[in-house]
This record gives sequence, structure tokens and C-alpha cells, in this order.
Amino acid sequence: MSKWRFYVVPVLALALLLASCGPRAGDGAVDVGDVVFGSLPGGALPRNETMFFGGQQWGTPIGNNPFMVGNPNNQMVIQVNNIGSERLLVFETLYMFNMLDGQLYPLLASGQPTWNADMTILTVNLNPNAHFNDGSPVRARDVVATFDMHVRIGTAWGVEYAQFISQVTAVGDHTVQFHLNMDNFIPLRVLEWTARVFIHPEAFLNRKMAQHNNNIEAFRADPWHEPVSSGPYRPVLLSSQMVVFERDENYWGQHPSMWGRLPAPRFIAHNIFANNDVKRAAFARGEIDMNQQFLVNVSDMWESDGLPISTFLPEAPYHIPGTMPAIWFNTTRPGLDQRVVRQAIAYAIDFEQIIAAAMSGQSPTFAQAPRSIALPGGEQRFVDNAALAHLQWANADIARANAILDAAGIVDTDGNGIREFNGQDLRFTLMCPMGWSDWEASLEIVAAAGAAIGIELTTQFVEFVVWFDAQQTGAFDILMQNTASTGISAPWSRAFHALYVADPNAERVFFAFHRLQNQAINDLIMRAGRETDEAVLRQYFTEISRFMLEEKPFVALMYRPWFFHTVNESVWTGWPEAGDGTNIPPMVMKNGFGVAGLFNVRPVR
Repeated sequence: MSKWRFYVVPVLALALLLASCGPRAGDGAVDVGDVVFGSLPGGALPRNETMFFGGQQWGTPIGNNPFMVGNPNNQMVIQVNNIGSERLLVFETLYMFNMLDGQLYPLLASGQPTWNADMTILTVNLNPNAHFNDGSPVRARDVVATFDMHVRIGTAWGVEYAQFISQVTAVGDHTVQFHLNMDNFIPLRVLEWTARVFIHPEAFLNRKMAQHNNNIEAFRADPWHEPVSSGPYRPVLLSSQMVVFERDENYWGQHPSMWGRLPAPRFIAHNIFANNDVKRAAFARGEIDMNQQFLVNVSDMWESDGLPISTFLPEAPYHIPGTMPAIWFNTTRPGLDQRVVRQAIAYAIDFEQIIAAAMSGQSPTFAQAPRSIALPGGEQRFVDNAALAHLQWANADIARANAILDAAGIVDTDGNGIREFNGQDLRFTLMCPMGWSDWEASLEIVAAAGAAIGIELTTQFVEFVVWFDAQQTGAFDILMQNTASTGISAPWSRAFHALYVADPNAERVFFAFHRLQNQAINDLIMRAGRETDEAVLRQYFTEISRFMLEEKPFVALMYRPWFFHTVNESVWTGWPEAGDGTNIPPMVMKNGFGVAGLFNVRPVR
């Protein structure tokens, strides 16, 4: 310790079950729609066999289907809009990304991927011991079927990767080849795919499609209550109050060629909490073991309160930066389509207050790490900060913001205190999910900046599913969302996902939510994806950063940890921490190589 078969359960029976399951949110009421898959213990979940997570699941999950239209809202199983790696409790990928060393580790694969001489074909060998939970082996044709189904269905993964991968082919049962699209030659995208996209059995996909008479929308709407999957856990309860997963005792990964044993927790559970404050209290009481939650003044929990709580790093900033949450301007909205308005809002923001108050110091400042497309740390080698210095700005520069608006003729003509553009008051909403207290606090600070320069910015905190759908459909003015996290292809992946706009008029977009298209930048991003010379890449990413800083289609508010990996050691011990020699990253025991931690922890008693 560093610091100290599908069926609906009768409502009454399930209420009694939930009431005995230990910590949970709410008053014990159970929705008729709550369902159990398989079986659960007749009494309480055994505490020393159950690991409780926090900070992952917001609201009632819809299902387990990664092909689902929109968002299945099952964050314990599927992490949407993620680049570096995926959740690996139920479904598995070919490789796992490790944010500590930037490397890929084989999961369903065996050994490292290999390129042919001209890097047009990537070959991956599969672990011959891997199998799905119905006993069927993982074969190369399953990888092919997975890729083809994503393309056929038109998922975010299908749309995104079909641009770069022309086809996936099976060479026998245990070898698969990814053929690059030479018109969009980006080798990094293939490596991304291997650590990001779950592998599904061909037979299961075909059976599901046949059940829906080849109706794509029906296939996408299927909740997959009992998926055929290869991961160490299977879902047994999805409800309005909690989700529960049970260990697959026949999990293939206990073979010596993989982990060599089963993960320690028999059950993984996540109560659905109303907000961060309720969750923090539950964490302090030991009702959450692994907490992916931003905690204000987290060190107080062990320094002042004496709790057996710790973070991955023992000192500030306690976590490793992995993404840049930003405000994304909808540039199709009048007023926000004006660069000067976007610039003025950015200049007026008190970023230091966001970092000190909303983040309680758990982020480097922009004075310490100047703004660019690259995160602090190893990615900085790809940008020339000196060449970008003139595009940086002082914190909360209200005078500069007002001056550029005045110069552009965007002024208040009717005396109501709000500037106008084309005769319309500049009034916009700031959107993020409700209950995300640090994001809510950040947007309140942004709103105050608007008030100081004559732009009315009103916060709008909505259900997660509403926020998620809005970013894809463009049903927002200004929206807070992460940029692409660190990963095997960063910072290229961040540039692509933040700035590459193929069709600004698309019904749905899965990245670059601002929809500001610049063909020259699109072309530069593509060139960067093909380049291997770091000196040339430095030039490219500096120019990409220049566009980002000048046009401001989005503005980063902070450098945020990819995951807030914070643990309570009342029930479980042996958690990953910096310098422990395991090389297990702080990826909350579910993403990428972070899942390795589940095989190392042990009960305290």
C-alpha cells in the first residue's frame, strides 16, 4: 500500500437482490426495464470477490453492442471516441496499448505485427489458444468479418478506417493481413485499429444479421444482451442503478501463453451515482475500489483524512496527462463562424483559474506547456514552440478580446450589453454532461469570460446520451469534449481527429465536431501520416499547430489525465503505481495494458 440466458427478473426479487449487493446509488427502487443475464448470487455480492469501480458508468446502459447507432452508454464495456486503446473486460482487441512506454502488447495476437518492405501490408499472427466464451477459437476470418461488418454497417470505426485499409485478408486460420489503401497511405492507422477495434466471431455476427433479416438498422439497435466474446468477464446485470460483470471461469487468457491465470476479482460492479460528490463520499467509505474520478484536492483524502487512498503518482499532479479537454465551436452557427469571435472568447478565458480551481492543480499550466497539437512530455519533440510563441496569448486577456471585437465592428448597438453580429445578439450555450463537476466548473469560468466581453454564454448540463448525440449531429453551440488521447499514433491521431474535416455537411461526424474544413490542412495531415522523418514531422505538426492557434476551431482548457487512476485499498491491494516495476499503466484496470492489473491485485483479507 503506497499511502495508506436473458430474462427479465420480477421487480420485487431484483429489488431484494440489489438491496443486498453492497454499495449502490439510489433508494433501492428498480426499473421494470432492469435485466439480468445468466445468474447472480442469491445474496449479496461477496465483497472480497467483488471489485467496485467508479467514474465510468453514467446513466442506464442501453446494451453491449459496439455496432450500436449513436452510443450504447455502456462505458464499462465500450469506450467511444477513444484512440489509444479500448475497454477489455468483455471484448478484446488484437493488441493492448501501454501509455507508459508507448508500446503495443499482444492480446488476441501473438508476437509483434510485421510490415512488408514497402509498408503496404501489415501481418498479424493470432494466439492459437485464444477462444470465445462459446468455446469457438479466434480465427483470422473473425478479424476479417469484424472489419467488413464495421464497413458494411457504417460505424465510426468502419467509416474512419475504410479510408486507410483497403481490405483485410485471412492467410490460414491464424494469420491476418491488413492491406493499406495507397490513395490514403497512413500506416499508423492500421496499428491504431489493432489496439482499438474489438474482434467478434464471424458466426455470431452472421447469426445476428440473419435474425434481423439483413436489416442494418435493426442489427445496430440490437442490445446484444448475451454477446459471444473473448474477454475475461461477461455482463450479468445492466440496470438503472448498477452494472455487474462476472468472471468467465473458462477464460482463454489463463493459458500460459497469455496471463497464465484468471483475474483476481470474481465480480466487477459499478454503481450509478448521481454526481461526483456522491461518488466521492462512497469512495471515502470504501464502497468504490478503483475510481476513475476527478477528485478536488485528492491528497486531502490521505493527508488530512487518513484514508487508505492513493493515486498512481504519490505527488502532484498525481496523474499522467493524456488528453486536452477543449471547447469545440460549432462553426456552422452564425457568429461562431467568425474567427474573431472564437479568438475573443479564447483570449478572455481565465485558464489559470480553470487549472487551479476546476482541476485543483492536477494539470500543467499553459505557461509551463505552451499550446500546440502535442501534449506535454514525449510528444513535444514534434513541435517547434519557439515558432509558435507569437500565437500564444496571455491568460484572461480581456483587453485584447474586446479590442479585436471592436476592430471587427462586432459591437453592442442597442445598449443591452451584448454584442451583435449581423443584427443578432451573440448568445450561445456551453454544453457538457451533467454531474461532471470539473467540466461544469470549467464551463462556468468560460461563461464568465463571455460576460466580460459582451458575449452571453449560458451553461447547459445535459444527460450523457444527449451530449454525445449532439457532438455528432451538430446540435450545439459550444461543446466541451476531449481531444484524442495519447496513443500509438499521437500526435498525428489528435491532429486528424481534431482538424480533419471530410464533409462539413455530414448528418453525423465522429470527430472534428467544429466542422471547419480546410483542405490544405487536410492534405498536410495526410502527408504527416505518411512521413517517418521526425525533422519533417516537426515542420508538419508545427504548421498544423499554427492553424489550430490562428483559427481556433477548438480551444483546449487544460491538460487532463487520460484516466484518474485513484484507488481505495480497504478491500483490494497490489494496485499498479509508479515505480513498482510492473510497467502496468494507470489506465484504470480496463483499458489497454492497464487490464494487466486485474491479474496482479489480491484481497486484503
